[in-house]
Amino acid sequence: MKKQILTLLFAAMGTMAMAQNCEIQLMVAPVEQGAEVTEGFNDMLMTRLTNVLTQKGVAADPDFNQFFITGKLTHFYKETLPGPPVKTAMHSMLTLYVGDAINQQVYASESFEVRGVGNTLERALMNAMQQLNAKNAKVESLIDKGKKKILDYYNKNYQTLLKKAQAAAAVNEYGEALYYVATIPECCDGYDQAYALMGQLFTEKLAREGKQLLQLAQAVYYADPSAEGAAKAMQYLALIDPSSPVQGEAATLAQEIKKNTKSDYDFENREKYKDAVALEKDRIAAARAVGVAWGNGQKAQTTNLMFVR
Repeated sequence: MKKQILTLLFAAMGTMAMAQNCEIQLMVAPVEQGAEVTEGFNDMLMTRLTNVLTQKGVAADPDFNQFFITGKLTHFYKETLPGPPVKTAMHSMLTLYVGDAINQQVYASESFEVRGVGNTLERALMNAMQQLNAKNAKVESLIDKGKKKILDYYNKNYQTLLKKAQAAAAVNEYGEALYYVATIPECCDGYDQAYALMGQLFTEKLAREGKQLLQLAQAVYYADPSAEGAAKAMQYLALIDPSSPVQGEAATLAQEIKKNTKSDYDFENREKYKDAVALEKDRIAAARAVGVAWGNGQKAQTTNLMFVR
């Protein structure tokens, strides 16, 4: 019965999510570093791109994602203007790319001639980037083309991603499994299946981790039922998620420990939601966070964007 209720809740949450605007996720990657492409310029450009993409319904941030936006800066000329104060003028070409980091494909690109003047070259570059905004027709074209290609990819490949998630979960790699399902957009043909599988995988993850923590608590306490052993056991119990299937067994052990050691331990150390829909929202957010964390761990291995240079 409990599983049926959870299934219905996940289905209801999926319906509500579909009613919202569909968000495509893009990793904002730095422009190629060089003597004149400073960290400060990169930070400013990434922030500007993130803001522009957000206005266009794209979830953009530095977190790892298979799909990315990045750039390449080519200088035509720079010159020093006599002062006071002395200033630097520059004329460059900034090319932005949207693509697939894993399959090493560029989906869309647009080039922008940029000119700027500033007290330093970095400031001149920053001033030149002012034209990159959500109203720029080339920016809109780049985003629209990129979004269409990414949606096409998911519509054609979501079954493969679901199989990868199931295969990863079969060997207890739940971070990897949740990454595959969490990246599928809401407006993709396979979103409903991905959403349901995400809930299932997260429940399995909590069950496995909860069982391991419960076994550790039992081993510690029964080996040393003193106040010291009880304290160590309660530390393990406190890490068990309230949604874990072993929560009942954990609560029973906690009560036994309290009774036998005559100590007042706070086992109920996590807030429990009375609103079941709010609980499912929290669970899904947590499931996505697990997937994002796994993806970020792969970033150094898979984010090689030299093919766009």
